[in-house]
Amino acid sequence: MTSENVRSERVSRNPLAPVRDAVHGLIDTSDTAAGFVSPIIDRVIQSRPVQRLRRVKQLGFASHSFVGADHSRYAHAIGTMHIMRKLLRQVGAADSQFLATLQAEFNRVYQPDTPAETEWLYEHILIAALLQDVGELPYQSATRGLFVPDDDVRSWVGLKIGRDTSLWPAKPVFTLACLFGPEIDPLLASLNTNFIAFLMTADYWPDSDLATAFLPVRHMLDGEIDADRIDYVHRDAHHTVGMLGNSGDVISAVITYDDQGPICSDPAPFANFLATRAHLYSTVYFAPQNRFRVMLVKSILRGVRESQELRLAFPLISNQYMSTDSFLEVDDVRLEEEITKLSQSVLKSRLSKRAGTALTEFTTGTKLYRHFWLRDVEGLETAAATADVPVPHDVFFEVFGADAPPSSGVRFSMEGPDGEVELTGIGECNGPHFGVTSNARATLPILGDVLVFYPHNSKGEDIKAVRAAYTDRTLRAALLQKARNEWDGIPPDTRSLKGFNGPTIFISYCTDDIAEVRRLVSQLHHIRRRYFVIMEANQGIGGTTARNSIDGVMNTDSAILVASRSYQQRCSTQLNGNIMHEIRTMHDRRSSSPSDYPVVPVSVHPHHDVTNIPWSLLAMDAPPFTGTVIGNASDTQLRATVEAALAAIDAEIGSRP
Repeated sequence: MTSENVRSERVSRNPLAPVRDAVHGLIDTSDTAAGFVSPIIDRVIQSRPVQRLRRVKQLGFASHSFVGADHSRYAHAIGTMHIMRKLLRQVGAADSQFLATLQAEFNRVYQPDTPAETEWLYEHILIAALLQDVGELPYQSATRGLFVPDDDVRSWVGLKIGRDTSLWPAKPVFTLACLFGPEIDPLLASLNTNFIAFLMTADYWPDSDLATAFLPVRHMLDGEIDADRIDYVHRDAHHTVGMLGNSGDVISAVITYDDQGPICSDPAPFANFLATRAHLYSTVYFAPQNRFRVMLVKSILRGVRESQELRLAFPLISNQYMSTDSFLEVDDVRLEEEITKLSQSVLKSRLSKRAGTALTEFTTGTKLYRHFWLRDVEGLETAAATADVPVPHDVFFEVFGADAPPSSGVRFSMEGPDGEVELTGIGECNGPHFGVTSNARATLPILGDVLVFYPHNSKGEDIKAVRAAYTDRTLRAALLQKARNEWDGIPPDTRSLKGFNGPTIFISYCTDDIAEVRRLVSQLHHIRRRYFVIMEANQGIGGTTARNSIDGVMNTDSAILVASRSYQQRCSTQLNGNIMHEIRTMHDRRSSSPSDYPVVPVSVHPHHDVTNIPWSLLAMDAPPFTGTVIGNASDTQLRATVEAALAAIDAEIGSRP
């Protein structure tokens, strides 16, 4: 082979080398073993799902507060793989218990013809680290729940891994859809793709015989000191608030991983690491300017979905249920392009006032907005529980509901004077990290805080009422009540409201189907029917959620049962759960005659998927489903289904003796 041929071969086998990163320096993108026919990692990096991450920002809208925070999830994916390679070198010595456990578990679970070699196994772990974010939605903090995989994607992914993915969040489903898709799967022909799939989504396999397999590796992929966190903490801090220590210090202090997580040698790098992570959460991830734009995007997307015309004109951002191809088309750039197109369209007049204001502020920022945090003030919550504070359409607020930082499980190998080695938790070591790792009030904001944005120099009676409630310290409780009791202005109870008519209807549903139920209740509200729906756990006066469910059935004339896979699962796994309390109470009310309490089922999913709901308790051999499947129904189809359900209820009640 000539020197020119050698050079061409080298270039074709490693087209990305060298890769240099502002955070980690030179990054190795080569495969772990030399026996592959063509480079795997480099070709996966060049695939469409990974390249899409170039157009998905790591920190969303944070660059409005930190001008350098424009780095992408593509850089984070490459960095996570790099950190994983360094961790494997750190803990995977030839005689290490970590490596022995990994090989033994793989041979036990997958029973290969020949025992798995180390470098071949490591290739799977690097691929899993590289692909861990390919299922990320654009501006995920704003679009989570607004975009979800359609039934075809969920079913196809479920068949690939032999699991039911109907209840999985969007990200792991889209992640596996990309893994098994035509762009990546053919590149992994020499690897065990199911092993990679499990490593990336193991938390969603709790009832599998694999639940306890590969625990040390899983802690490296998704644990407190894992490759993902080590990269994003250092990367995000590098571009925003600055870093205490560096990734090399953290990795060098890791001794090994076992079934419980990392075992380390020196508390200092981890104190710095955990303190920086807490600083990022309070200062960057929940920066007010970042959250403001999250609120605006949510309002815009919801506004688009409220209008049939806008849904037809802007299908890319209005369709909740996405195919894999649709998902791959949508990134931060496309999402902002569609919002810009909307702002230039005559159809923007179809938006509600709130959505229209959000669109204007997102695209032009014509008003000067200010913000403030509302903190919990003991003793005022009850006093303001019934306060009615009108919220103007140009005031936006958000209840901070993220989980507090968990207590740290990092352990350190400490040698005593007798030579014995003990494992000591980080909370038992001296240092400034105690509160960061264990105290929910160590960082800001705090669970339950309310972030409010209002335009400077606003005028009008509504804004005066907001200011008055702020002055007498009842605004937080009033906004919390509004968040609980309204779905974009839709009340939970119209039974006693003027202008609403017909038999009172209880809506029995599973909270996983909240998007579909919101649309259904919107239709009931639009046509002025009397209904009662439990929108949040503490609604009602029953004292417990179970009592509230029972009272909801007892104090209405009929019910619409929103069947779904999630509803069915709750029936079988939570025999004393709220849904089963509702079904048993319906049974009691129907015991004399079904017309005493009509129950009309509609379904989110295909009817054959919800046959195991205990229909017999409702005196139904086969459920008389009404209308079309509402999971992906158009407004017209949904309206027809609701009208058919109401007609069935009215006819049943009208047939009473």
